[in-house]
Amino acid sequence: MIASVIPKGSVCIESVQLFRPYRLNPNEDHLSEDNLHNAYERIFTDQELFCAVGLINSIPFDFLMRTKIDTNMVKYKVEETQVPRLTDGNDWFQHISDRAAQLNCYGEDFADMRDRLGGVNLATSEDERRQAQAELDAAAFHAYGLEREETKFVLDDFHRTQDPRIMTEEYFDLVLQKYDELAESGPMP
Repeated sequence: MIASVIPKGSVCIESVQLFRPYRLNPNEDHLSEDNLHNAYERIFTDQELFCAVGLINSIPFDFLMRTKIDTNMVKYKVEETQVPRLTDGNDWFQHISDRAAQLNCYGEDFADMRDRLGGVNLATSEDERRQAQAELDAAAFHAYGLEREETKFVLDDFHRTQDPRIMTEEYFDLVLQKYDELAESGPMP
């Protein structure tokens, strides 16, 4: 599964699983207005949205999904899959959210989002992106509560591929190295 925060004004086709950071909650006052824009309530902060995207793009989530999916990704399978529910103040929340924003928030379409997040140190080079993704994957293993041996089991069981995401032996070694570093330093704010 490949997840992303998409910029405002993007058009999505119906086969894309779309999760919105708001819900429609109209009341009687909203019905007298010209549109229902004020009836939408945010259900995720921007940081929570990026944390969720980071977790969904992580190796532990991918590993879980491989046990459930044959050929088609259906929404209820995604919704029923276990994902740590992290919010601001939880261990690993900021670490995962920051890395996901670094990987996702580039381009002019995300300028407002970067400002709302207080500035994002974008990962643009291949090496920066690889490091940020490895740190995100390592933090996700910690967020799932997996011990080092369990993490190593998942990494050893994972398919090695070159495309669409580089999943080589060297990458998995980097994730395990980052896992060990994070185990020592803790869930930095």
